[in-house]
Amino acid sequence: MNTRKFSLRLLQLTFPLLMLLGPNASATPNNEKTFTFASDVSLNGTMLPAGYYDIRWVSHSPEATVTFTQGGHMVATSMGKWVDRGAKYKADAAVYTNNADGSHTLKELRFAGQKQVLVLGPAAESAQANAK
Repeated sequence: MNTRKFSLRLLQLTFPLLMLLGPNASATPNNEKTFTFASDVSLNGTMLPAGYYDIRWVSHSPEATVTFTQGGHMVATSMGKWVDRGAKYKADAAVYTNNADGSHTLKELRFAGQKQVLVLGPAAESAQANAK
């Protein structure tokens, strides 16, 4: 078989495979997101200084284990619960409470284009109890 025929045959065999795998090869996993906290927040007693965080979760439907990493280092973990809010959010958002001492406690994460939010920490436990 000459080189040209071989190249054409190789292309015929690999092109369908590339078409099948192509869209998935560059896809971002749907269980992680990068969030920026404009101010320090606490989560289950752990202080997360303002900055960028990679947030990953493993869902146990509807519960989730959530991990916060910064600079490649895990800085906090939390139990979470997926809760349906009924309307899709236009942007990602972190929801926190303003404490009397001026600090902030992280309560939930909202994701653009999704109706479900990830409720964190003790709030996730109360959301679980209310669902029963």
